[in-house]
Amino acid sequence: MRHAILPALAAMLMALAPAFAAKPVKFDAAAFDARVKAAADAGLTGIVAVTSAQTERYRHASGPEADAKLWPWSSLSKQVIAALTMRLIDQGRLTLDTTIGRALPDFPNHATAVVTVRQLLNHTSGLPNPDATAPGANGVPEFYLRVDPMAGGRNDAVGFCGGPASAAPGAAFTPGNCDTIVLASVLEAMTGRQLTSLLNEEIKEPAGLTSLRFASPGEHPVEAHGGDGPVPRINIATLGAAGALLGSIDDALAFDRALMRRLLVSEAGTAQMWIGDPALGFFALGALAYDAPLAGCAEKVKLVERRGSVDGVQMRNIIAPGKQLALLIFTDNADVAFGDIRQGSGLSFDLASAAFCYPAQAEK
Repeated sequence: MRHAILPALAAMLMALAPAFAAKPVKFDAAAFDARVKAAADAGLTGIVAVTSAQTERYRHASGPEADAKLWPWSSLSKQVIAALTMRLIDQGRLTLDTTIGRALPDFPNHATAVVTVRQLLNHTSGLPNPDATAPGANGVPEFYLRVDPMAGGRNDAVGFCGGPASAAPGAAFTPGNCDTIVLASVLEAMTGRQLTSLLNEEIKEPAGLTSLRFASPGEHPVEAHGGDGPVPRINIATLGAAGALLGSIDDALAFDRALMRRLLVSEAGTAQMWIGDPALGFFALGALAYDAPLAGCAEKVKLVERRGSVDGVQMRNIIAPGKQLALLIFTDNADVAFGDIRQGSGLSFDLASAAFCYPAQAEK
């Protein structure tokens, strides 16, 4: 009876939630451009872009990968899977309280089979961490060096990720890639559809994405560099749903627009997805969500931030829902120090302030 009520309740919340309404978006392109070019001169090569909920407002490309067609999305993949999960919850296919054990009866660790979808999304599952596997070539954890074409999928979900827990479920914030690898298998089991099909039909089509796909084994679309030269590579495909998505800058911006316009997740679902928990360092479901005091803004600005790094390529995806703007950064410079916006200084703080506060306070 309980499961019959939940879809009806979700439908009622969606019906009552206000529809997305476009509003005038203020963005100081000239001041922002000055900040970006100064950052590029200091080593921020790659792509910096800003989009409103309706259209792209700015893009700057620099460095050896300026013309790259695809970028490794790293942990932006987790934000995509979070949106997919909330969309399926909107449809009544599962809930945030669905457990691993219910979806995957063959999950071997009974202690962590009680972990819920919510705990997978907010990284409190206590599942094993692939980063802790023994170092292989160039110090890279061996989990990410495997050449098994099935790596990163269901075999890992009920294999390595079903091993001894790193912490008790719900006891602590323990981010790791097993959370999203297992979550992907939960979504497949609860819907009876393959993950690629779910992404194509529930994310790519409604958001208008054209390039998004999983990396093939051994594929490296961008070569990152650091002070010591090329960065040691991993097999990106081993990350599966946790970090193996590749896509264009156009698609990343379109994904942000779809989130802001509620094309993927309902108003009620988006609100739930973007509630940061102070006890978890303001981590929400698939991303950080917090109020930031930005330079040039009279009041704190609600930000939803996803950070990522793979193969030395760094990514920052920062959405300001109340401003209906998003800032996207991909850099091939592994040494760029972004800092933490919440500390009130650093590169991310400067660029977010320039992007979201109008008029922006340009460097004198």
